[in-house]
Amino acid sequence: MSLDINKSNETNFAQVGDVQIAWRSTGQGQPLLMLNRFRAAIDDWDPQLIAALARTYQVITFDSAGVAASGGNVPDTLEGAADIAIGLAQAIGLDRPHVLGWSMGGMIAQILAAKYGDQIGGVILAGTTPSFALEGTVPTAQEWLATATKEVNTPEDMQFLFYADTETSRSAGLSSLARIGQGDAAAGAASKTTMQTVAAQGAATRKFFFGEDGAFKQLGKINVPVLVANGDQDRAFAVENSIALVRAIPKARLAIYPDAGHAFLFQHADQFAQDVTQFLSEI
Repeated sequence: MSLDINKSNETNFAQVGDVQIAWRSTGQGQPLLMLNRFRAAIDDWDPQLIAALARTYQVITFDSAGVAASGGNVPDTLEGAADIAIGLAQAIGLDRPHVLGWSMGGMIAQILAAKYGDQIGGVILAGTTPSFALEGTVPTAQEWLATATKEVNTPEDMQFLFYADTETSRSAGLSSLARIGQGDAAAGAASKTTMQTVAAQGAATRKFFFGEDGAFKQLGKINVPVLVANGDQDRAFAVENSIALVRAIPKARLAIYPDAGHAFLFQHADQFAQDVTQFLSEI
């Protein structure tokens, strides 16, 4: 059983190997382990999404090694990050947690599902991609990558990175940033990790993108149910990449959200949480 403690936003610390990992638990129920995006910290999750998921699940958010409040260094590969994630689950007593990985976290979740499938439940891959070595994928545009790696990101940058270029989506983006920043969209957009972390994560992610870590060869070995979800106008990872994932992973389903970009799960937080709950209830 999962630990019946700290069902709030209190930050806890767990020893994973020789590293102290910062984590939080919100809600009660079957555990749902959340794997975060590139350069994000615990506080970059939209509170509306966490609250919506926590109506059904014990939602576990955390900073991986070398990120924000956690100790240690960012692993050299995303497989190393997957090892940290399963190590945290073991350290805090999670029993076959479901896994939700967003963006870079979705890449890590692919590796985790292939390597540790017997230790987890269902997997949600949100706004992510397989390696670009996989047939049918579209590489990320340089303009997006350049903006994502700027030392300082403004709310306007975040709208470009994470939302569709429509009034509805951009407005939803500002609302989400305000929730993340406790009323201040600029605070919501501000980076909560160091440029050293950004560089190390970027190096590990590039190995994944270009197939150097071989992760794309393991997709066919994933034997847990998988939901692949994305916005229909994701500038980071095109819908074609979600389709490539579904074709490569057995037992995978696809959900595409309208008028939405990379952060569709924040823009459509309540609907996405309902869809996640429905999917996981059927496995």
